[in-house]
Amino acid sequence: MILIYTHKITPRIKYIFKHIFTLRLGVEIEFSSDIIYFKEYNSYKMSYGTSQIQDEFYINSSDILLSHKIEDLDIDVDNWDGLPIFFSNKENPFFNFDLFGASFYLISRYEEYLLHLKDDFGRFDPSSSLAYKNRFLNKPIIDFWIKRFKEKLLDFYPDLKFRKDTFKLSTCLEVPCAFDFKGKGLIRTLGGFLRDILRLDIYRIYRRIPVLLNLKKDPLDDYLNWIKLNKNNGIETTVFFLFANFSRYDRNLSVYSKVFIEKIKDISDFCEVSLLSSFSSLESEPLLKQEINMLQSVIHRSVRKTRQHLLKIDFPVTYRNYARSGFTKDYSLQYYDLPGFRASTSNPFYFFDLENEIETKLLLYPVCATDRVLKIYKKPVVARQVLEEITRYVKEVDGNMTLVLNNSINSDYSSNFKWKNMFKKYFNSHGKN
Repeated sequence: MILIYTHKITPRIKYIFKHIFTLRLGVEIEFSSDIIYFKEYNSYKMSYGTSQIQDEFYINSSDILLSHKIEDLDIDVDNWDGLPIFFSNKENPFFNFDLFGASFYLISRYEEYLLHLKDDFGRFDPSSSLAYKNRFLNKPIIDFWIKRFKEKLLDFYPDLKFRKDTFKLSTCLEVPCAFDFKGKGLIRTLGGFLRDILRLDIYRIYRRIPVLLNLKKDPLDDYLNWIKLNKNNGIETTVFFLFANFSRYDRNLSVYSKVFIEKIKDISDFCEVSLLSSFSSLESEPLLKQEINMLQSVIHRSVRKTRQHLLKIDFPVTYRNYARSGFTKDYSLQYYDLPGFRASTSNPFYFFDLENEIETKLLLYPVCATDRVLKIYKKPVVARQVLEEITRYVKEVDGNMTLVLNNSINSDYSSNFKWKNMFKKYFNSHGKN
């Protein structure tokens, strides 16, 4: 255990120290603002303040963790032996910046509570982020900071024990529409035929008819092969189904569709199934709870994981609703149109409600890339290079590599083959065979 001295113990301090020491390093901590008790303590200890007290390890504090306000901060990013840092103090011989304050700023998504640019859906624009502006978006910089912090602590306390972490690759399959042709009802099916005819898309007409006559499988109905691919490579996967009423942005099959319900039940026998929460439920907590209950009634299991359809995350409202609705894990934390780490870490962390100054029980799993995002690079070979660079960084810090793929990646359309093959090769290279 390490005793931490700070003259003021705030919710922000308790949260970020617990994350770094307990969650990431596996070291128990205790806080004290009693300077006499701290001086007399004869085991591992560290001070967080403006100066060293005795001969303990210490880090200079910045104002962000001692405050309860949300305000624009003047941040200057420096370089410390190849790592971008801020809230720096180069006079401190132990550590050149406030690791805890800087980590809190990024991991709490502090900047998303301030005025910022938004896209057409109201999503936070990554070009507004500190990580994008300073070119460390594709690098889990907090994990690199923690790695260096661990090294410095070991230099000072050589017999201090830490938990050993290893690189982990995991995947999610999001299913905004379970089938391409099957189970869509008469009106949507006729509309699809008409659209194909107007576009002179003979290929889709040719593919559609045998599926509707039950002579062939639907092109998207390849879920078991997805599960097998992940299992053979030792990769944990979860399938997220959009299970909501039809709307402008939520266009899956009817929640009463027999073939849809049977497919969900079938997949839940082979891997974990959870909820792709609808775009419509963003503004309605009762609607979100209805979707949870409907899916639970199908799979006869609790639904504890979620991913937001179309990734419209409003801090703190979206995650506050998720926590109140009983979710314990979220897989929505990413940028819709760029690969990288939205919170500058590859590892899961508990959502901190900055407006209410409280830590919740909702664990956020950062997603570094999706097939949709990687397709902005046009060619699979280029996308693979981007993916490999991020993977190399995550492996350096023994972090978590979480990828989300749309179920369309499983289809056998010829335009999809090279992308599907690229991901297979990537899983074979980095999974646990």
